[in-house]
Amino acid sequence: MRRLIRLCAIALGWTIVILAAGLLTARQFGVTQITLVAFLVGIPFAALPTALATALFAGARSRVGFVTALALTLILAGIQVPQFVAEGRTANGPEITVMTINAAHGEADADAIVDQVRTSGADILAVQELTGAQVEALTSAGIDELLPYNSTEPRPVADGSGLWSRTPLTDATTLSGFEFAQVQANTTVDGVDLTVVSFHAMSPATPRHTVQWAEDLARMRGLMDSYPGTVIVAGDFNATSDHRQFRDLASDGFVDSADVAGSGLYRTFPSQRPLARLDHVVTSDTVDATEVGPVAIPDSDHLAVTARLQLPAA
Repeated sequence: MRRLIRLCAIALGWTIVILAAGLLTARQFGVTQITLVAFLVGIPFAALPTALATALFAGARSRVGFVTALALTLILAGIQVPQFVAEGRTANGPEITVMTINAAHGEADADAIVDQVRTSGADILAVQELTGAQVEALTSAGIDELLPYNSTEPRPVADGSGLWSRTPLTDATTLSGFEFAQVQANTTVDGVDLTVVSFHAMSPATPRHTVQWAEDLARMRGLMDSYPGTVIVAGDFNATSDHRQFRDLASDGFVDSADVAGSGLYRTFPSQRPLARLDHVVTSDTVDATEVGPVAIPDSDHLAVTARLQLPAA
């Protein structure tokens, strides 16, 4: 009986190890296989089953299994640690607050959005899944009194997007090559030139959409490289830092503001029981983030994100 229990423990331990190693390998590559893309959201939790495997191997006195599972546990835990460590501040320019919200097909509570803009002192608001009715609701709620300049591309269901700003927006455009509207504009804050985008990547919900999702992230990154001045891309990326496609976007000159602020593993989707941080404020790496976190907005399936940023000097 003891031998059977030992064999079962070893078998379960190796099953966990193989699955975890597969996920870790997939994390390193830009996979577009829909199941793997979905499972990668669970990477922050993967150290728990590998810790269980470590205990199983210890009880079964399997040295190879124990060392393998322990190493995987340390790796899986270690890749999350940098998200808790704030980077040193180097920017000494003006401070601004950016807020982004997926408006859930235009159903998000407009009064709550405007109240949060007021409470946070947001200087820029990026809205995804913006409909014509949502624009009217935000206007009625008083958004123009707080952020008088805007560029919007409202569309039915999930396709629309928009920007509101405390400072004038110029050269506003809707980016081509995306299925969803991506609104981009320029503004200047105390002499610092900004390129701002309200971004919404395709949701990787079907095999075709998963390919489109990867293409959206790659195309957005290419555009970011071409923009002048300091860049801020805020929105629903439908990706976490455990997706290689997002890490490629927020690297080599760009950063996820939450990582810069050391904000940890907060999550934004689904709003009632968040499992994944899909919503981000990505900036040029010359921008510091002092505080980044989620905010609940009634009737949205995403939590909003507000980011307090310090820009480089003009």
